[in-house]
Amino acid sequence: MVAFGLDPWMLALVAAGGFACYTVIVEYGMAWTEGDGSPVLAAAFYSTLVVVAGFWVLAALRGIPEAATDPAQIWPFVVAGTAYPALFRFLYYEGIDRVGASVTAAIMGAYPVVSVLLAVAVLGDALGLVAAAGVGLVVGGVVLLQFTQDADKGDIEDVVTAKLAGARPLDLLYPAGAMLLTGSAFVLIDYGLADFPDPVVATAITQTPALVIFAGWAGAVGVRTGELRLSRPVLGAFAVAGAFNFVGWLGNFYALQLGDIVTVVPLINTMPLLIMAITYGAERQLPRSRRLLVAVAAIVAGATLVQIGG
Repeated sequence: MVAFGLDPWMLALVAAGGFACYTVIVEYGMAWTEGDGSPVLAAAFYSTLVVVAGFWVLAALRGIPEAATDPAQIWPFVVAGTAYPALFRFLYYEGIDRVGASVTAAIMGAYPVVSVLLAVAVLGDALGLVAAAGVGLVVGGVVLLQFTQDADKGDIEDVVTAKLAGARPLDLLYPAGAMLLTGSAFVLIDYGLADFPDPVVATAITQTPALVIFAGWAGAVGVRTGELRLSRPVLGAFAVAGAFNFVGWLGNFYALQLGDIVTVVPLINTMPLLIMAITYGAERQLPRSRRLLVAVAAIVAGATLVQIGG
């Protein structure tokens, strides 16, 4: 089966590309906000506005089931959405701002481990040998990533390693916190989807708390301080980032709808590698840090094994 003329594996690559472009564009938008106020608030609000509007339009076109008005069925999505993408986005954008898109995305690659371990503990899922091997790879990759910060400080010419060299250990807690929130939220979403008829509407509901929270934040802080008054290039960058994020979620949904996890998820998990390719390509560099490449490869491979064996 195909959607938009694409096979499931193609849709998975579209999703990975959409998420990768979204992440990199947010980073560039933040870099252009000098003197414009808080990049985190602006990026979170404007990109979320695009995503939520897009998903509710799609949900309306597909038809909204009666279950969407039943608090007993939607509460898992509301709670999960408060954690991810609402609180997640603050931590994620802070991570991008502090350590860069490549490092943030690499750490985020460990979220399937959190999901699997919680599913085993809370939902009673089994953890096989393949998934256990994936856990080990992800943990090893994250540890190696942090070791790279000290080992490669002399290699400042590498664009990604330079971001690590300038980061403090506290800075890495932001992407790590985003990883924990994401992994936990997916377990709650999985619990809610067991009795909910439409994943698209569930996704729209899940994304809505983020817009509510960011709109309240913008009203209380952004309007008063002027943090939402951005130059047109910056505003355009955050809007484009939101559009790419929507494309990522849309490709993700259709790929999983038409294909299976074994085929789709490993390709979506190539996102950190795509971000690195975009980053080095934009800087017209080739990677010089072997440790960094091994760390990212281990995280991606481990996350893939976790989901395949989960």
